[in-house]
Amino acid sequence: MSNGGGATSYRSRLGRALAWLIILAEFPTGAIGAGVKYGDAVPGVIRPSDLERIKRVLHLERFSVIAAVRLGAEEGREAVIAEPLPDEALAKIKAACEAGGFCPDPVGFVGSRIRIVLLQDKDVLPLVMIEQEVRGAGQRLVDLRELGVDGPILGWNGRADAADGHVALSLTPITATADGRAAAGLHIPLLIRWNPKRDRFQFFDCVAGDDGTTRCDFRDEVGG
Repeated sequence: MSNGGGATSYRSRLGRALAWLIILAEFPTGAIGAGVKYGDAVPGVIRPSDLERIKRVLHLERFSVIAAVRLGAEEGREAVIAEPLPDEALAKIKAACEAGGFCPDPVGFVGSRIRIVLLQDKDVLPLVMIEQEVRGAGQRLVDLRELGVDGPILGWNGRADAADGHVALSLTPITATADGRAAAGLHIPLLIRWNPKRDRFQFFDCVAGDDGTTRCDFRDEVGG
């Protein structure tokens, strides 16, 4: 923002949005990236029957499908699922934003728990679980404390994208400060992408080199 009035206006608008926001911020309903679309019932990708199956198999009462992609006739479909923030966490985020502190990405989403699942035949197979940790296939994909994330995580703010024909995520943990306020747990979003060489989702890390270039690559899991 170029001036204080603009920043105040932004916080005011976002504060009003957070007052009724459960999971999704206000964003376009079109596609972002090849094959990835927003919405709870993406025509040709996620159907109402899929939502009922996800609810039943994962024992969820409230959730939204943030993005989905069709992998192929036999490979199935991937979906990003977000569960709503508790009222207490939502209130902390709203208060922090209105006070001039942390505000979620207004074209992203927020949620208490984020999952990437595979819809294949009648199965709903969890691939990645993101809550207090980021886990996939029973292992932590990244050590959040190593990245500087400290304290309990209230929820996650992020965007869905596409990479290598799969869904991808750019995520910022929302943490609680010592005085209980909501804050961004990372200055640079955490990237979770499909690694075609390993046939699984992994942490995609970018590091600035001494020569001024940025090198990006997948990082191995950090254990159970």
